Amino acid sequence: MLKCKKIISLFLILAVIMTFFMLGTTGASAAGTGIGLSEHCLNAYYSGWSYVYGAMSPGAVDCSGLIYMYSGTGSRVDMMGSSPETGSVSAGIPNIHGLGLYQPGHVGVYVGGGMAVDARSEYYGICYESVYSKSWTNWFKVAGVSYPTTGWELYNGNYYYYENGEYLTDTTITVGGVSYYLDSTGISSQAPGNPGDIADTPNSDSSTSTNSALKVGSSGDRVIELQYRLTELGFYNGDITGYFGTQTEAAYIRFQQAAGVYVDGIAGASDLEILYSDYAPTGTPAPTEAKTESNTESTEATSPSTEENVEETTPSTFANGDYHDDIYKIQSELANLGYFNDDATGYFGELTEAAVTEFQTQNGLEATGEVDELTFATLFSSTALENPNPQQNANSQDDKVSSLVSAPENTAAPTNPTEVAMKSVNLASKALDGVSSSSSEIVTGSSRSTTFIIWLVIMVVFMASAFFFVFHAESKKKKARLARAKARANRNW
Repeated sequence: MLKCKKIISLFLILAVIMTFFMLGTTGASAAGTGIGLSEHCLNAYYSGWSYVYGAMSPGAVDCSGLIYMYSGTGSRVDMMGSSPETGSVSAGIPNIHGLGLYQPGHVGVYVGGGMAVDARSEYYGICYESVYSKSWTNWFKVAGVSYPTTGWELYNGNYYYYENGEYLTDTTITVGGVSYYLDSTGISSQAPGNPGDIADTPNSDSSTSTNSALKVGSSGDRVIELQYRLTELGFYNGDITGYFGTQTEAAYIRFQQAAGVYVDGIAGASDLEILYSDYAPTGTPAPTEAKTESNTESTEATSPSTEENVEETTPSTFANGDYHDDIYKIQSELANLGYFNDDATGYFGELTEAAVTEFQTQNGLEATGEVDELTFATLFSSTALENPNPQQNANSQDDKVSSLVSAPENTAAPTNPTEVAMKSVNLASKALDGVSSSSSEIVTGSSRSTTFIIWLVIMVVFMASAFFFVFHAESKKKKARLARAKARANRNW
């Protein structure tokens, strides 16, 4: 019997060890890559996931749940505390996709290109904004997530080249005898491994490459096609010249803003995919654009340094629905004076209109909600009055939700179902590998969790059986001792 007990005890010890081993491997198996984490967060944004405090499942997450459902390791309560490497945002954010971002009580994810995704609140949901629009204090590498070191990485349909743990930007590199230009966001001018393609370097003729990005200075048939498409969608009203000048750039920026993609005025492969799709957004040309883009392809081919000779003038009035660089300045100044408490975007929406109306009221101007020449001059004058009651300004009104829906001032989120569909299709087509990787991590984590539960049930049954066996054996021994004691008592009697 003693030998039997020892064997059972040994089995129980092994079972406990195996249980802890399976628990550990289940958590580790859910971890992925920084690229995968970034695409997971973009998928949450484009798919319109909701913010639910304490939630951690597809469609509903809180700030840490968005990250933890992908990584599955470290501490969900103190993610930065369980990180293997951290740093201060004030010293600069490394060019690494999938870094965690921290501010007291909140976390998010850096997705590259100066942009971040975070599950903010029940009011805002999942946000996709400039990393500098929120007061992040620290960046950190998410525990259990592996980050690239050196080599090519495919992310969101574009190629990036990592060196010493960070992706390179604003440079030309030569890999395998082929030159590649990496723009300000790190996107490569062409896919790696295609020696026949000509990289779109500053000294190359962009008209000779079919895969290079189009930007100011580019010319050729692809630019003609781009201008026709921008005209068709309502973003461009200049002449079709085949030259990518500042007017074309301004039109393309308005398209990028409407599409909710990274705004840099460069027509890369991922953006062009949206532009020529059935889901492309429509817009209105800026009222400042002249009808002609004076420099033609042949002129610019011989003198690429000259820009359009058309003098650009500032419109006399800005109103709801306008895009313009000066609107960005207006929003910034309204914020400085306490009338506007959202991010400056360059888009004149209902929040901006309400702020302008309040400014005009406080400064004795006609409250039209439009920025005419007098309002503009007053706003930037030394006599402009600050909002005496900033906590009750126009941006805090009850209809803010409807304002957010009708005007993309807080984020570059799509504002109608067509744009939502366009974003979803774009993500699916450009980042299928990444999203599939992210999804597979979740599926793998779920399947391993199921395996663990089955193992736990088996262990409970096994332990219960073992204890029953020991208890039953001890009961038999006790009965036998009582029987012997009774027999001895009878003999003595």
